[in-house]
Amino acid sequence: MIFDQGAISNSLAGANITLSDVWSVNNNIGNLSQLQNSEIGISLNNRFLIPDFTTSTIVFALPFDDKALGINYSNFGNVNYQIHKAGIGYAMKLGKNISGGIKMNYLSINLGDFYGSKSIISGDIGISAQLNTALKMGVLIQNPTLSKLANFEDERIPSLIHLGFNYEVSEQLNTIVTIEKDIIYPVSLRAAIVYRPAEKLTINAGVGTQPTTFGFGLGTQFNRVSLNIGSQYHQILGFSPEISLTYSFKN
Repeated sequence: MIFDQGAISNSLAGANITLSDVWSVNNNIGNLSQLQNSEIGISLNNRFLIPDFTTSTIVFALPFDDKALGINYSNFGNVNYQIHKAGIGYAMKLGKNISGGIKMNYLSINLGDFYGSKSIISGDIGISAQLNTALKMGVLIQNPTLSKLANFEDERIPSLIHLGFNYEVSEQLNTIVTIEKDIIYPVSLRAAIVYRPAEKLTINAGVGTQPTTFGFGLGTQFNRVSLNIGSQYHQILGFSPEISLTYSFKN
C-alpha cells in the first residue's frame, strides 16, 4: 500500500499520532490546527529498496484563526500497478488544550489494461489533547465507514484506530508510545524517542510490533527549510529509506 507519512514518522517506526507538523495532514488531522505558519512538504519513500515500491508525496497546510486546512497527494507503484491518493482535511481548536479534525481521502488504484482501475472514498477523524505541560495525547480513526475496495471476498480499505501519548522528559528529549489496531489484524505497539542534542539537530529512533520493525533517522533545519532522513528496518525484507523536505512560510 502507499506510504506517505514523512521521514520523521518513518524514523519513529510509525509512532506519529502526536506529532504536530505539516505531515499531520496524513498522520493525524487533529494536530494540524496547532501549526503557527503555512508549510509545504515533499518526500520520497522507497520500500525495501525495490524501485517499483516508491511513494512520492506532497502535503500543504494553511493555518488561520485557530483552524487549518490541509491537502495531500501521493503516488505509488509503476505502470502495471499504481496507487494515487489525494485528500483534503480541516482542523480546529475545540478548547484551550484540545483540537480535532476530519479528512476526506480519494484513492485510485490502477492495475493495468487487463484488471482496470478502481476509485474509493474514505475518511479520517483525528483528536489531539494536551493533558498537561508535558503529556500530549492523540487519537486517530481511519476509514470508520469501512469503505469497500471490491465485492470479491468483501475486500475493504483498512480501518484502524490509533492511540498515542507523547511525554516531554525535557527540552531535549521526548518519548512516544502508540497503539494501533486494525479491525482484522492484531494490535501493533510502537515506542520511540526524539532527542535534540543541538538546536538544529534531531535524532529519532523507534521500534514497532506486528510486524517487528526498527526505525532511525536524523533531522536538521536551515532557516525556513527542514531536512529529515529516516529508515525502517524489517528483519526479513530489509531497509525502507525516506527523505523529506519541509518549507515554512513564516510570518
